[in-house]
Amino acid sequence: MSMVKVEDVHKQFGDLQVLKGINFEVNPKEVVCIIGPSGSGKSTMLRCINRLERITSGKIYVEDELTENRMNGKTVEKIDPQKLANLCLDIGMVFQNFNLFPHLTVLENVTIGPTVVKKENAKITEEHAMELLEKVGMADRKDEYPARLSGGQQQRVAIARALAMNPKVMLFDEPTSALDPELVGEVLQTMKELAQEGMTMIIVTHEIGFAREVADRVIFMDDGVICEEGRPQDILLNPKEDRTKEFLNKIL
Repeated sequence: MSMVKVEDVHKQFGDLQVLKGINFEVNPKEVVCIIGPSGSGKSTMLRCINRLERITSGKIYVEDELTENRMNGKTVEKIDPQKLANLCLDIGMVFQNFNLFPHLTVLENVTIGPTVVKKENAKITEEHAMELLEKVGMADRKDEYPARLSGGQQQRVAIARALAMNPKVMLFDEPTSALDPELVGEVLQTMKELAQEGMTMIIVTHEIGFAREVADRVIFMDDGVICEEGRPQDILLNPKEDRTKEFLNKIL
């Protein structure tokens, strides 16, 4: 079983083609890092997987179940709404800018999803939330509001919030790009621990060292297409495509 499968996915915003026929597959417990220049379609691809954006054409599967089948902006095959909702709950996402609720405490940010969306028992949800905050090193800040936290602390809370929904796959959209350099390490360490525990992860990142260390596979995207993919040591140390070489030469 594949956890996520993308088949010939295209995405247009008006006349702008952002994704131009994307194909890839992610297996359970696999960590895939997507790299590439800004504007190459990386973040759009993640947003399409969890349906924050609707694809223009193509198919997307989650746990081998079809979640999208569209052609020229129109749905080809309708999916049962309840089945689709359940599949979407299996996808957790961590955004570039944290997106915590400013009027809720750290603990309330982590518990709100399971209690409101999944109707889970409040006491059990709070116990689970505290376990997750302990995991990300934020249990002692449970009663703080996001404005009183550093960027790195907010991002670790955002990771705990996503994990509180018990997802089967986690999507990370450049989770360290909004952080001061000295705060990047604490977030990357949390993500490394998730990878070691076997969480399936798709990570859009500019942290090449992190990708080399943690990823099972690296995908290089440019101009809406996948130019090259393979093992980190192959893509990052010995790329075959000139565009990949050019990109890595600029950032390494």
